[in-house]
Amino acid sequence: MFRNLLVAIDGSPTARRALEEGAELAEALNSRLTLIAVAPGMPASAHRAGVNVRELEREIQADTEKLLREAVGSLPEDLPVTTVLKQGDAGERIVEQIRSGNHDLLVMGSRGRGRVASNLFGSVGAYVHYHARVAMLVMHPED
Repeated sequence: MFRNLLVAIDGSPTARRALEEGAELAEALNSRLTLIAVAPGMPASAHRAGVNVRELEREIQADTEKLLREAVGSLPEDLPVTTVLKQGDAGERIVEQIRSGNHDLLVMGSRGRGRVASNLFGSVGAYVHYHARVAMLVMHPED
């Protein structure tokens, strides 16, 4: 069965459901639980827009750290959890973590944007699906 679960969180409702399901599975299976959150990188053109890129990066990093702290705080106190904070492309960083952490199940939420929007803007779930070789539990939006 699954012994090393990775839950990807991003603050969305489906990611919160993924966190709940991942925690329940980790408890039921007596598995290791790792949470990953990825702070998006800044586009190369951001400095041209007159934005203080370093300050914006610090804010994004702080928001992502807060997201991880709140996620851990929502879990049962007796559930051991490891957190991972990465920066850059979410799909790429999740796949890297799956490989380096030897995870055997990824639990994540689907943004539910639909096929057209996902084709235009990309899909983290689709990227991970095609690049990672682990089982995935994807939480979709509730009706």
